[in-house]
Amino acid sequence: MNDRIFGGIFPLLEKALDIRSERHQVITANIANQDTPHFKAKEIDFTQALQAATGTTGALPLDTTNPSHLQTAFTPSSGSAGVSTAPPAQHGMVRLDGNTVNAEKEMARLAENTVMYQATVHFISRQFAKLKNAMQ
Repeated sequence: MNDRIFGGIFPLLEKALDIRSERHQVITANIANQDTPHFKAKEIDFTQALQAATGTTGALPLDTTNPSHLQTAFTPSSGSAGVSTAPPAQHGMVRLDGNTVNAEKEMARLAENTVMYQATVHFISRQFAKLKNAMQ
């Protein structure tokens, strides 16, 4: 029934929230292990993880409502799906103890992920508000 009412957006949003939650856990684990010798920071590429979860190929066709619109496709940035060890270049230099966690970058990633999670929850909330208004 949700597919007919909301156009199938809820399964996508559910997967997005799951991936954001998993990414939050990975980032907080990185922060918690910032002083652990030989710990390698991990990363979840949100775009790739969502593509893997939804079974999309990466090229998203753009809808055209007018024949004079350009025919093209949007291709998200590349990366690996799932949790992977982030290259040291993303997290700064490897310390003498072999740890690759950069606490400042991890905190920035955590803040960004939190904002994106909250935005997704807000979007879901607005969809339910629209449905409630339509029923009234």
